[in-house]
Amino acid sequence: MLTTISKLMMTTVFGLTMFAAGDAEAGKHHGDRGAKMCERLECSDAQKTQLAQIRDSHKPTIKAERAASRDLEQQIAAEYAKPSFDAAKVKTLREQLATHEAKADSEREAMKAKIDAILTPAQRAKMAEFKAKHKDGKGKGQHRGGGRGDRKGRAMGV
Repeated sequence: MLTTISKLMMTTVFGLTMFAAGDAEAGKHHGDRGAKMCERLECSDAQKTQLAQIRDSHKPTIKAERAASRDLEQQIAAEYAKPSFDAAKVKTLREQLATHEAKADSEREAMKAKIDAILTPAQRAKMAEFKAKHKDGKGKGQHRGGGRGDRKGRAMGV
């Protein structure tokens, strides 16, 4: 009985992971966030150019780390789906996943610091107000419903 339940759980986790990964086009509905931010903050043309350069310089690293994370998540899900579960391999994959996520987080923080440096104090205040308003799912544009994944879009348990 336990093995049947275990297999069912592993299959469910794998399916949810694959669903959460989605296709490559799924994230395109957000549009150009930088342009939207500049619109809200009333950036100068020089700031718009600088912001685009900052985002473009960090994009390849963040994209590569995201791709590596997705690959590792799929490997973890595949390991759970196997008839014989290798806990040591999953632990190693999770450690690698944590490393890639930490690198991506570090890159995003570096990008945010550079962006913050080119904004005026008034723009930074406006940005902080916007973030506070939209924190914890409050404000326009938040998804409704009971998602089943964690905050990074992965299925729980993966």
